[in-house]
Amino acid sequence: MMPQLRSAGPRAHAGARRSIGAALGVMLALGTAGPARAQAAFPHISFRAFAGVPSSTGADSTVSRKVTIRWARDRAAEARPDFGGYRIYRQSTVRDTTNMDLLRRFAVRGISRGDTLANGQTNPSIYARRDTLLWHFPDSQDTLQFVDPDSTGNLVKVCRRLDPRGNCASPGDSVFKLVAPPGPHDGFALYYTITYGTTDQTLRETSDMFVPDTLDAYARCNVPGVPSSCPNLNGKLTNLMTAPVYVTGPTTANVEGVVVIPNPYRGHDRWDQPGEHRVQFQNLPARARVRVYTIAGDLVRDLEKNDTVSGSLDWDLMNADHRDVASGIYVYQVTSSQGFEAKGHFVIIR
Repeated sequence: MMPQLRSAGPRAHAGARRSIGAALGVMLALGTAGPARAQAAFPHISFRAFAGVPSSTGADSTVSRKVTIRWARDRAAEARPDFGGYRIYRQSTVRDTTNMDLLRRFAVRGISRGDTLANGQTNPSIYARRDTLLWHFPDSQDTLQFVDPDSTGNLVKVCRRLDPRGNCASPGDSVFKLVAPPGPHDGFALYYTITYGTTDQTLRETSDMFVPDTLDAYARCNVPGVPSSCPNLNGKLTNLMTAPVYVTGPTTANVEGVVVIPNPYRGHDRWDQPGEHRVQFQNLPARARVRVYTIAGDLVRDLEKNDTVSGSLDWDLMNADHRDVASGIYVYQVTSSQGFEAKGHFVIIR
């Protein structure tokens, strides 16, 4: 059985290059063609999410603000009559499935009598049943890939006509439009999951597949013996990543655009991961010195950045003695290797 690969690499600014190396190893392990490999028990999906995009030129793309998701397709699941494709979701900052963004649907049509071969056998080709707009994988490809952001988005009801100010000019007259969600954003923890889609009576992919949890003699169902009363094993939580992946932007030529994220920082807010407290300086050059002062001018922390790839630098909200700093207003001073400076302030609320 293939190991689960849903955990992501460490924070992008420090670990992105390591995660790219690990990802390339996963690519070799998963491959792209050849015989199908063992898949985890349905509806589990083995996948890996990592910062960056594999480049044939060898360029480091970990600062491209992109995340690559690669997963092993399940041929047995794709042969199910209710298989409608794969759905990829994303959640930012917290590991939670209640408000995930649907990024992409890779959809196929349901099996119909028109999908038979001349000998009467069912056509085994998924490609023949694809939605031409949403499925482009050939039958020979065993490992599938999606790059975020490269999203068709989700169907959202919008006003048909807008006035010059962007307000609705045709109340009651709306249309559905594909709207791509924003992001991914620098420094935020990103969690991804993949589910199986299902088809409706029109043979079109419309929603997540329902796979009732009837194990242990319907022990988790509301009504014993009634599958529709059971929890869905194909829910977003089934394949949700256990550890987040981070993206970052490239280094800058100067210090003019330096920002602190988040500002203000609020302790135990969605930005923080469990056990971590940090702010991130963004839009930094390759080499820079970041000094943090109290509003009274006392030096709190002196940070050095020497990273030619990432334009970000984390501060763990500790002083030089490795003690947590108090709530208050802090001033930062960024000095580039050429001697140029930028100053600003930010707020910490514990």
